[in-house]
This record gives sequence, C-alpha cells and structure tokens, in this order.
Amino acid sequence: MSQQEKRDKQEIFEVYTRRKVKAATVWLHGMGVNAEDLNPILVNLRQSREIGLHYIAPNAPLRRITVNEGAPTRAWFDVRGEPGEAPLDREGMDESTRSVHDLLDRIRAQGRDPGRIILAGFSQGATLALHAGLRYPHTLGGIVVMSGELLFAESLMEEAEAASRDTPILMLHGENDRVVPIADARASRDALRADGYRVEWNEYPIEHTVSPEEVERVDDWIHHRLTEALAR
Repeated sequence: MSQQEKRDKQEIFEVYTRRKVKAATVWLHGMGVNAEDLNPILVNLRQSREIGLHYIAPNAPLRRITVNEGAPTRAWFDVRGEPGEAPLDREGMDESTRSVHDLLDRIRAQGRDPGRIILAGFSQGATLALHAGLRYPHTLGGIVVMSGELLFAESLMEEAEAASRDTPILMLHGENDRVVPIADARASRDALRADGYRVEWNEYPIEHTVSPEEVERVDDWIHHRLTEALAR
C-alpha cells in the first residue's frame, strides 16, 4: 500500500456489519465534527445491518470557515453567512462533490451495483449528499437527507444527471431546527418534487439533532430500499 493510499484510508471511517457484505451506505458528517460522529446512527440501523452493510464515512477536509472567523474546521464547503446575505461556496461544493463521486466510483469498481449503495448525511453532509447524489451519473439505491437542504436549486435542472431522477430521496427534519430552518427544508422538498423527484418527507419535534425515532425511520427505509435492490 502506497503512502497516499494509507493517508486516504486514515481519512475514511469504515465498518463491515457482516463478514460478507451485500450493500454499502456512504455517510457524510456535519460541519465541525468527523466521520466517527455518525457511529451512533450506524449501531442503531438494526434491520439494515442484518443485510450485510459496508458502512463508509469519509472525513471532510480541514478548511477555513468564514463564520468561524477563519478557524480551520472539518467541513465540506465554506459557510460565509446567513443564506441570502453572502455568496454560497460553489467551488467548495464542487470539490467535495468530486470527492464523493470518486468514492462512489471506487465502491462500484469493487463490484457493488449502484442500486445497492445508499448515500446519506447529516446537516452539511446531508446537503452535500443531496447535491452530489443528484449529479451522479448512476441511479443509487437512495439518498438520505437528515437536517439538510437543497442548495443551488436554480442550476439543478441543467446539471442533474438523467439517471439520478430514478434515485429515491428520504428527507427528515426537525420542526425546531434553528441551523437549517424547516421552512428552507420544506422549500427544498417542494422544489425537488416540482422537478419530478420522488421525495419522502418526515418531520420531528426536535432541533438540529437526530432522534431515535428518526434513526428508526432511516433504518426502515434503508432496509426496504436495499431489500428491494437485492431481490432484483
């Protein structure tokens, strides 16, 4: 293994839930934490774990975040201010999208059908999962968006891949979320549905966090999606 391969491996948190895996879930963490922050979700995906999952969670790079006064922070893209008050970091989003696509391609190269891959995330990671998943040239098993939103909606129609139109989307959001207001998430849902995407929507009486009920819903949905994919 080369030094670069060793560094790449250190930047990815991986778990195999069974000796023989049949599907993969790629998880993208939120800003300011690392991939291991998502482990509590994994251990509670009790149904879908039984399928035999390769759980993959890459670490976001350290980058200087404007709203954190330039402090180096693990993040997928810069946050420059309140939406509408500062330009969005399209360059950072595109860079992270390429990284996600490269990871998905590596999973496919290992023989995994894209229909047996779920792309998921929380907060900023959820926003990236949605952005990257809709621009991936293969139909994934699904995209899970927990406390995230659709950015760059105005360019989605011309940038989205045709294959992604068949990728189902699960969105889950807290009614009291102050980081990504639920009004923004509902607007994202409506925009996606207006463009013809299949979106399942769930709201919970929580803030910008994850509840046991939410994880149970995600578990049910992933189990259903992957069971269907494995039966084909």
